Amino acid sequence: MTTRPPSPPRRGWTLRQRITVLALIPAALLTIAGGLWLRGQIHSAIYQSFAQHLHEESEALAARLHVDGSHVHEETGNEGQFGVIYSGWYWQVQGDGVEGHSRSLWDAPPLAATPAPGAEQLALLQASDPRGNPLLGLRSKVPLLGASAPVPLEVFGPAGNTLANVQRIDRILLASAIGLIATLTIMLLVQMRVAMAPLRRLTTAIAAQREAGGSDDAPTLPPAVLEELPLGSDLAPLHSEINALLTHNTSVVERARTHAADLNHALKKPLALLSAAASGQQQLPASEVLQQVSEMTRLIDRYQARTLGDSVRTRNAARTVPITECLEQLLRAMRKLHAAQELVWRLALPDDALRWRWRGERTDLEEALGNLLDNAGKWAASRVLVSAQFTPPTPVRRGNRQTGGQLAISIEDDGPGMSAEQLAAAGQRGLRFDEHVHGSGLGLAIAGQIASAWGAELRLDKSPLLKGLRATLTLPNVWQSAT
Repeated sequence: MTTRPPSPPRRGWTLRQRITVLALIPAALLTIAGGLWLRGQIHSAIYQSFAQHLHEESEALAARLHVDGSHVHEETGNEGQFGVIYSGWYWQVQGDGVEGHSRSLWDAPPLAATPAPGAEQLALLQASDPRGNPLLGLRSKVPLLGASAPVPLEVFGPAGNTLANVQRIDRILLASAIGLIATLTIMLLVQMRVAMAPLRRLTTAIAAQREAGGSDDAPTLPPAVLEELPLGSDLAPLHSEINALLTHNTSVVERARTHAADLNHALKKPLALLSAAASGQQQLPASEVLQQVSEMTRLIDRYQARTLGDSVRTRNAARTVPITECLEQLLRAMRKLHAAQELVWRLALPDDALRWRWRGERTDLEEALGNLLDNAGKWAASRVLVSAQFTPPTPVRRGNRQTGGQLAISIEDDGPGMSAEQLAAAGQRGLRFDEHVHGSGLGLAIAGQIASAWGAELRLDKSPLLKGLRATLTLPNVWQSAT
């Protein structure tokens, strides 16, 4: 049975396309609305100017017209442009029992007038003269000599230039609107390209990091390379989170390699003992084999737990661990582990120590502190002192994320301590300063590795009180609970 290949994921709009469309639609709507309003204002001004001219002509005509029976006549010799045949200027009177027209109409039938579109508010009329040329007219009631009541007078003038001006204005406004929208589109695309440049640089840097990290012959780019990218303050949070993720991934891979090396180093000792015993004896005691196999099983379980702890560290970072409770449990275990040495284990903490809680993984804290306490128990002559000092967090402005305070846990012993050279070399994996002291030389290295994974700090120096070694583990994200 063949399985159907999955369909490719549907690609949605890109961020650039969404921003461009969302910016262009309001701009286009505003441009169109503004253009229509401006068009109406200009049309109104043009038609109003022509209507004013017709009104003046109508008033001048009323002074020259008189009624003779049922006919309206204009004084001879004063017709002006109304006396030139088909001049484009016409007047006519129809209704109220009288009629008449200008000499310019000659023997043509009366003009058929209809309301002019675009100038309804001015009550303008439109018509065509005998030659088919467009006309605009105005109807008004005027008193005439010889008429008992005002008569309806219609005055028409040539509208060719006026309509041509209106059409030219429409073309100019349309071209301006198209040009404005095109300019806005080009500017927006350029701005988006410039604005998206930091994201492109970030994408390129991450791709280079991935490709370099996946190649055996290419060096892996450190996360610090990304810190120098000019991304701007708006992308700074994303930049910081990606740097943190890369740093975390790098540390996880490095710790996995270290765990494998530690396990390899730790298994060598029981294997070497078994090999030596097997070479010296034809038959090995079952107790000896069982002891070494148990030791190897314990080592494997221990490093497997550490590796698993690394994989879930981020998920469990929201947990809080009671620090004082961990210290008390570890001290009880150390008293039993080093009972033969008859050491005095003292825990000196302030009254509010029970409220200290660390945001992290309890297993890691116990292993780091356990290694430091075990190291102190191996080298102490008679006493081991455990103390701690809490530093509250610095007040921050509203809107910033609180990170908690710091807790410095000091473990001091009255052993021989370390020289300056030994302090500088301490923490190297597998390094042992005295082969007569039981251990693998990994305790300080493991504690330092765990501290680094959680952003903590491990510092070694001389104990001012007991004159031996003092190991100080400074934990971040420590809180004081309410109870």
